[in-house]
Amino acid sequence: MKRVSMPEEPLVAATALANGAPSGGTPPEPLSVRLEREVRAGHVTLPVLPQIALEVQDLIARDSDAATLVRAIEREPSVAAALLKYSNAAVYAGLREVTDLQQAVMRLGLTSVRETVMSISAGAAFKGEPPHKELYQTIWLHSLTTAIAARRLAALVSVPKETAFLAGLLHDIGRIVVLRGISMLERRDPKGFVVPRHTIAEFTDALHCQMGEVLCEAWNIPADLRDAVVRHHDVNLSEPSDTLAAIVQVADLMAAKVGASLHPDPDLKLLDRPAFTVLQLSDVRIASLLVDLEDEREAMQSIF
Repeated sequence: MKRVSMPEEPLVAATALANGAPSGGTPPEPLSVRLEREVRAGHVTLPVLPQIALEVQDLIARDSDAATLVRAIEREPSVAAALLKYSNAAVYAGLREVTDLQQAVMRLGLTSVRETVMSISAGAAFKGEPPHKELYQTIWLHSLTTAIAARRLAALVSVPKETAFLAGLLHDIGRIVVLRGISMLERRDPKGFVVPRHTIAEFTDALHCQMGEVLCEAWNIPADLRDAVVRHHDVNLSEPSDTLAAIVQVADLMAAKVGASLHPDPDLKLLDRPAFTVLQLSDVRIASLLVDLEDEREAMQSIF
C-alpha cells in the first residue's frame, strides 16, 4: 500500500494540556503519538462491524438467491425496516408501495441492498454520546454524502460502484477512532487530560487517515479500500492505480461543497484540485452531479 505523509501535529498547546505538562517545560508527548499507541495497544475499544453486514456481503458474493438473503436480513428487524423504508423513498416515487422485504430486495437490486445494509451497520459506529454527539452526527452525514457522491463518480470512470460507495462511507471512520481515544483518555484522567472542545476537530483532521487504516485492518476491509481511506487527502494522485483514492477525494470535496462536512465550503473550486485530473471530469458534469447528490442524500438520510 502506498503511504502518504500526514500533517504535523498542529496543536502543541492543547497537547501540553492533554498531558498535564506546562507549555514552557519539557516538551510533552504529542497527542497524536499517544493516541496511536493507545489504539494499537488495544486500549481503545474499536467499533464492531455487525455480523449482518458481513453475512449479506458473503451471501451476495456467493450468488445466493433472494430468498436466502431475505431470511438473513429478517433476523435483524432494524435493517429490514430500513430497507423497506428506502425502497419506498422519494427516488422511487410513482411506483407502487413495497410492503414486504422480498419486494424491497427485488426493487433495490443486490448492489443497493449490500450498500444499504453496510450503511446501516457502519452507521452504528457513528452514534456517539455527549459531549461529542453532535460531532459524530456531522461526521456520519459527511460520510454518507461522500459515499453517495463516490458511487455516482464511479459510474463515470469504470470503477465498481459498490467499491466506491464503501470507500466513501469508510473514508473518515478514523475520526471515530480518534474521538473514542480522546473520550477514553478523558475518562481515565478527567483532571489531568484536557483537550479544548474547539480543537478536537483539528485532532481528528490530523489523525484520521492512519487511525482509519487501523480500523479497516480490524474489520478485514480489502486492501484497495484501505488504500483509499489512507490516501484520500493525498495531493499527488496521478496514476490510474490512484483512481479509487481520487474518487473518494473528489466525493469528499463535493460533500463539503453541498455543506455536509466538518469544513463546509459552498465556494469551493472543485476543478482546481489534483484528483480531478485523474478522473477527467468537466465542470458541467460536476454541476450535474452536485444537483443529483442533494436529492439522493435526502432519500438516504430518510432511512436512518
